[in-house]
Amino acid sequence: MLRLRGGLGNQLFQYAAARSLSLRNHVPLLLDRSSSFARDVYGRRFELDALRISYDGILSGAPVPRRFMSEAYRITFRIREYYGMRFLGRYFDRRLFNLPVSRPLLFESYCQSYFYFRDIEDLLRKEFEFKSVPSGLDDKIVSAVKKTNSVCLHIRRLLGVEADGSAPSSVTRYYGACTLKYYRRSIRELAERHGQLHICVFSDDVEWALANANTLRSEYGQVRVVEDNDCMRSFYLMRQCKHFIIANSTYSWWAAWLGVNRDKTVCVPSVWNRGQRKFPRGLFPETWNIIDAE
Repeated sequence: MLRLRGGLGNQLFQYAAARSLSLRNHVPLLLDRSSSFARDVYGRRFELDALRISYDGILSGAPVPRRFMSEAYRITFRIREYYGMRFLGRYFDRRLFNLPVSRPLLFESYCQSYFYFRDIEDLLRKEFEFKSVPSGLDDKIVSAVKKTNSVCLHIRRLLGVEADGSAPSSVTRYYGACTLKYYRRSIRELAERHGQLHICVFSDDVEWALANANTLRSEYGQVRVVEDNDCMRSFYLMRQCKHFIIANSTYSWWAAWLGVNRDKTVCVPSVWNRGQRKFPRGLFPETWNIIDAE
C-alpha cells in the first residue's frame, strides 16, 4: 500500500516509484489517499485522480489495516532517505528499488529520483496524461503557449496557505528560493540555443511575480505572468511549453519531464535545497542543464 503525502510533485514521484515496484514484484497497488492529507498543515489534498493513473484499490477514511502496519518500519526508509538526500546528495536508494515484496507492505517514501521508474517511463507518460482538459483555462494563453517558442519559468516562493486560513509561509525559510540571477542566466542560455522566447512565468506567489516581471524582461523575448493559482490548470499549461526553467520544486520538475516537446531544453538550479551539502545525484535526467544558482 502506498501512503501518499505532500503536493502534486511529491505525489507523482511516490506513485511512479510504487507503480514500478508493484509491477516488478507482480503485486497489486493500493493507495492510502487520505490519512496523510487529513493532518496536512497546508491543506494539500490528493490530486492524481485528474490523471489516468492505475491502481487496484484505495483506503479512504479508515485506519490502515494491521497487516500493513506490521511491515511499516522495514519498508519506510524515511530516516535513511532524509540523511542520504540532505548530507550525501543521494536521491536513489538501490535497496529500496530492489526490495522484494511478497506480503502486504506499507510504502511511505518520497523517492525523488527518476531511477526508480526508468523501467516504466513510457507507461507513466500515458498514465500521467489528463483525463480531460482542466476547466477554466484561458484559451488565448493555451494557444500562445502551443504556437510560440514558449518557456515555462517556475518561481516557487510559498509553501501554501495554512489550513486555518492564515498568511502563507515563505519557502525560503525552509528550502531556499532560486535567485533572479539564476532565472536571467537560464533565459540567456535558452535564447542562445533557441532564439527569441515567449516566457510564461508560473508562481505560487503571483503578486511577487508581477512585481518582478520587469527584472526578467530582456532582449531575448516577451514575458507573461500567468495569473492562475489553480494547481492542475497551471500544471496542464506548463507541460505544453517548449522549454523549461524549473525552480527547486518537484512540481516544475514533473512539468518539465512530462513536457510534450521532444526537443525541449530544461534548465535546473545548481542549488536544490538550502543547507544541502552535495548536489543531488539521481534527481535530474542527464540531458538537463545545470545553471549556476549561487
